[in-house]
Amino acid sequence: MELLLLVALVLLVVYLYVEDLRLRRKYPPGPRAWPIVGNLRDLARGPHRVFAEWRLKYGDIFTVWLGSRPAVVLNGQDAVKEALQKHGDIFSSRPDLFLWGRTIRTKGKGIATAPYGPEWKETRKVALTWLNTFGAGKQSLEPTIVQEAQDLVQVFKDKRGQPFDPTLSLGLAVSNVICSVVFGRRFNHDDERFSHLMELNSRYFRAYASAQVLNVYPKLRYVPSVRRNLEEVVTCSEEIRSFVIEVIQEHRETFDPNNIRDVIDGFLLEEHRGNRILSELPGDNVINVIKNLFTAGTDTTATTLRWALLYLVKNPDVQRKVQDEIDVRLGKQTRVSILLREHLPYTEATIREAQRIRTISPSSVPHETTAPTTILGHQIPSGTFIVPNLWSLHMDPKYWPDPERFDPTRFLDADGQLAPRTESFLPFSTGPRKCLGEQLAKYELFLFFTSLLQQFTFKMPEGALTPDTEGIVGQVFSPRPFEICVIPRI
Repeated sequence: MELLLLVALVLLVVYLYVEDLRLRRKYPPGPRAWPIVGNLRDLARGPHRVFAEWRLKYGDIFTVWLGSRPAVVLNGQDAVKEALQKHGDIFSSRPDLFLWGRTIRTKGKGIATAPYGPEWKETRKVALTWLNTFGAGKQSLEPTIVQEAQDLVQVFKDKRGQPFDPTLSLGLAVSNVICSVVFGRRFNHDDERFSHLMELNSRYFRAYASAQVLNVYPKLRYVPSVRRNLEEVVTCSEEIRSFVIEVIQEHRETFDPNNIRDVIDGFLLEEHRGNRILSELPGDNVINVIKNLFTAGTDTTATTLRWALLYLVKNPDVQRKVQDEIDVRLGKQTRVSILLREHLPYTEATIREAQRIRTISPSSVPHETTAPTTILGHQIPSGTFIVPNLWSLHMDPKYWPDPERFDPTRFLDADGQLAPRTESFLPFSTGPRKCLGEQLAKYELFLFFTSLLQQFTFKMPEGALTPDTEGIVGQVFSPRPFEICVIPRI
């Protein structure tokens, strides 16, 4: 009997080993994966850093194992553009992640996490239509952004040169822009309800970063420390959702099809007109769309501005060059305008360099294939978890020599004018899933950044150590908390 059990055990081990080999041969080769944990132990050092090392060994396309789940990593502009642009219809779906299931427990998935298909395409088209209608990425929205920038300038002046963390102030100012477009209103910086909403958003992103292990091992939710992170993610998500529901209800009660005030009204008008595709989706789809627009439109741009300020205090020579250009071309009293962007090439180049050197979404949002395909000679099965490694584009020494050096001149030509650097630079990703708010973000970054540098010099507090630039990996790749001193230039 014991011999039979031993033989059966050996046969089981052999079977599992053969099955494991068979499964692995379906995917591009990659680093050795350990039983149960896969490559997670290595990735704990920071996926973007580890992927850079593995790219040198395994090439532009390789497979890593997230526990027992294979994930194909796309590195470099050739692989990323080949997949997301040329084969965008295959590489644009979303995987089924545990945390997404816990924070979006409804059938209406909105935009960010919805699977690729006709419903998602129509939802995105309607959202983009109404964002554009209300000026997102157009000069018509400039007065709104400039006013928020001026309010932010006053907030910074009120700090009177004392050290402070700029995170909340930047978040409030940027968020008010998307609130104006989506909700049809802005909030005062001292509005307790709005401040609480912003704190919820920050808590959500922090907790999500700590709870991501649940996407690989859902059963860890029974571990007290992990469960607390999960509960924080769900609590924050539900409170933000409640706020959105309340605002949408207010819009329903005052809706006038002849007076469309914002993006919410735009979606209500689509309902009123009987949009065939949207009408087939659950009613909560609109809730999730608006929630997506609010959260994404708040944290991403504000985080890029934080990275930009951090690199300016670390590179005061760059800061002086930006200020000198602004002083010569704009002066200290003229109000900033997007029409002046072409006259401030070094300033715009500095913004782009901040986007390059610290990509706020280094591994992008995960994609999933909807059909078997071949990319650069590698066969990739349907339903494969895809990681478009944008960090690999922006830190590729082939296009960006000494990539960790902060150097805005990378984006300038020999005459000091902006060069059309389109190769290996995709801060907003590409393909069908590229950032919906790209144009709005570009306007905001220029107008906020230029307004701040026109008025202030940014320095580290006396005696403080300059923060490192390793950052915190989460849904958004953000700097570690830091304080700065804001010194008025006028």
